Amino acid sequence: MFLMNKIALALGTFDGLHRGHINVLNTTKKFAFNGLVPSVLLFDCHPLVAVKGFAPPMLITQEDKENFIKKMGLLPIPISFDEIKNLSPEEFVKNILCDKLNVSAVVSGDNFHFGKNGQGNSEILEELCEKYDIIYKKAENVSYGDKLISSTRIRNALENGDVESANEMLGRKFSYDFLVVEGNKIGKKYFGFPTINQHFPVGFINLKYGVYASQSTVDGKVYPSVTNFGCHPTIGGDQVLSETCILGFDGDLYNQRIKVELLSFVRGEKKFDSKEELKEQIEKDSKSAVEIFNSKK
Repeated sequence: MFLMNKIALALGTFDGLHRGHINVLNTTKKFAFNGLVPSVLLFDCHPLVAVKGFAPPMLITQEDKENFIKKMGLLPIPISFDEIKNLSPEEFVKNILCDKLNVSAVVSGDNFHFGKNGQGNSEILEELCEKYDIIYKKAENVSYGDKLISSTRIRNALENGDVESANEMLGRKFSYDFLVVEGNKIGKKYFGFPTINQHFPVGFINLKYGVYASQSTVDGKVYPSVTNFGCHPTIGGDQVLSETCILGFDGDLYNQRIKVELLSFVRGEKKFDSKEELKEQIEKDSKSAVEIFNSKK
């Protein structure tokens, strides 16, 4: 693939598309004023999968990542990581950036590594870009608190129920839009709270078990909702899933992809002594979720 138009290329793993990554993308977009096509090199897998056989949990699916980048106004350029993992830093710049992709400008973060075994860093990239007549721009670091934002920090926050910090670092609400599957209808049958069930794909982030204030989008309308992530010990559940009650909506959403955005962690998962006690708690959780939803408008 040789691109006819010269491009400005964002380089990185972009495994979370957090505020640091967004800064790299926005810096790349500025090259459009130079007549270049703002683009992003997208690996087909996390680099650690190709190198070590495993990767940290996903914060966003590959499909959602690509759509997000397109909405930002950049061109996603997919590439197999196997194709580049054994190239030296210079081979990567010459063979891929110059010969294959017709790159005129490159943007990366300060901690970007590339080339076989991660031999190249941002300083080496800058030197090689100068050698091959490519403009290089290092995007400024972005911090939250007193530390740089990273996908690892966001994963840790979500795994500990700190949704607010995760959302601050992402620059948006953590969300997912997985297919709604048919459940056992216990929520509606026993508690009067119909829910949508969504399974997380293998490799996606595992949230802290418990109840979350959330918001869900159905046909373009945003509703307050309450989401339980876990295995529902009171009713004998043994399967981990996201179960969301969309407050103010009652309809059939099976086989649709519904976007759920987390707002705040309400409480941990708990086994109740009776279904009546659980119903009372669900009512309290729903009230809390609406209050949180209204406070974050």
